[in-house]
Amino acid sequence: MKAAFERELLAREILFGKENKGKNPKGSVVLTECGSVGFCVIGTAVMVYPDGIWYAQVRAADVAEIVEEHLVNGRVVERLALLKVPAAGKEVMRPGQDLQNWEA
Repeated sequence: MKAAFERELLAREILFGKENKGKNPKGSVVLTECGSVGFCVIGTAVMVYPDGIWYAQVRAADVAEIVEEHLVNGRVVERLALLKVPAAGKEVMRPGQDLQNWEA
């Protein structure tokens, strides 16, 4: 999954990094990898930070859509969105729902 994101971000020239490694020093996206976030049952998870959007069951075929819609256009890909964890980290909600109507 990381390789798919790296290819897509490099192709759009928005992956931040050293130019001698094929990346853009003025890029706006940092790509990192994490072994486990405790959500193994949901498949591959991707978090877009600082927006706090967790995407679940992400496949390589979804990468271009996440990059285009969320990273470039600022729109959450609702069909893949699992949770929104605000930067303050105090409230958890599903994208598209207000906190008063959210149920666990």
